[in-house]
Amino acid sequence: MEIDLAYFNYEHGGMTNASARGENPPGGYDFTGLVRTMRERWPHVLVMGEGDYYEYFGGAGMWGAAEAMREAGGRAYVPLPCSLPREWGPFAPCIFFDAQTLIVKRWFDHRAPDFAARNRNLLTVRPVGGEEILHLVTGHGDLHEESYHVADAKALRWLAYKGRLSAVLMDMNEHLSGPKHELTDLEDRAIYDQPAHFLHRMRHTGGLPDRPYRRATSALDYLCGAWNDQKDRREGGIGFVDMAEQAGIYTGTNLPKPSGRQCAQIDHILLSPALADRVVPGSACIHEPVDPDDPDSDHKRLSVTVAVG
Repeated sequence: MEIDLAYFNYEHGGMTNASARGENPPGGYDFTGLVRTMRERWPHVLVMGEGDYYEYFGGAGMWGAAEAMREAGGRAYVPLPCSLPREWGPFAPCIFFDAQTLIVKRWFDHRAPDFAARNRNLLTVRPVGGEEILHLVTGHGDLHEESYHVADAKALRWLAYKGRLSAVLMDMNEHLSGPKHELTDLEDRAIYDQPAHFLHRMRHTGGLPDRPYRRATSALDYLCGAWNDQKDRREGGIGFVDMAEQAGIYTGTNLPKPSGRQCAQIDHILLSPALADRVVPGSACIHEPVDPDDPDSDHKRLSVTVAVG
């Protein structure tokens, strides 16, 4: 069976007033942008990057999103609210899966008494009528600390074991190393004018930021390999393959900032070696906003189709 996977960091999950999180529900939700973006191609699994308070208030956010997509002609999604490490807060991703075509084998709920961090946000499914198990996991790259990026990445290593069909769908707050991914405006003092806004994302040696400035890529170097300029290829890494890079797609996944700051490819669908061989040719895509003048989120949608039997 061909299974469509999608990742979309829908800004604050559609919360209409993200600064009013004390309300019930906090300002309400607007799913117009979610529906407009997703109806281009309804996936079997959608990972939404920011499910702000989605499991609170009777699940108003997650069930509201599922309802809006179904009413728009989409699949009958079942939502699974996720969690963030280090008590980061109730702004974790939410996984939506189509129970008509996928059978859940395991879902490791963070509220269960036997919860273990190694299984955080892990969903395993198989196609209806099929036998192969697909491992799906999500999260969110730490906003402030490179060492947390690496620690969280190392927890994913078992998903790259030989023969395991796995996909990691998440905003990693980090782009791949290599010249096709590097930003070229990091030395522009008109844009990067406040060190507290950007130095935490830069590469450092001995406590000092490297010059010229380059963003840290340690987590993705561990997962996918670091770029070797002399050999013009990736080396090392545990074997994960970036869906977009495999397809030769290098466009950014977040939108340019009003300051003029460039966008970067920080949202990723990473595939284990076994699953990377199952990608349906031509299916990988970073979708541009439906209406560039009125984008539905500050991030773009990613999608890919894989064959699982």
